[in-house]
Amino acid sequence: MCNLSQGILERGEAIGKAKGEVIGKAKEGAKFIFNMYEKGYTLEQIADVSEKSVEEVKTMIAKKKSAVI
Repeated sequence: MCNLSQGILERGEAIGKAKGEVIGKAKEGAKFIFNMYEKGYTLEQIADVSEKSVEEVKTMIAKKKSAVI
């Protein structure tokens, strides 16, 4: 494989890895928020702990609920 092809391959792998990490963190954050919701925490408490707005928390919970149904 030539140097150019190797460079392109390595760059693509690095981009894929970075995207995977971002997706993984987002899924873990959504799971954390939904678990707090299921345990009875208020939206305000969840927003405070997760450092998100109440609207973001509502949206994440609504998406999770619709996915479960």
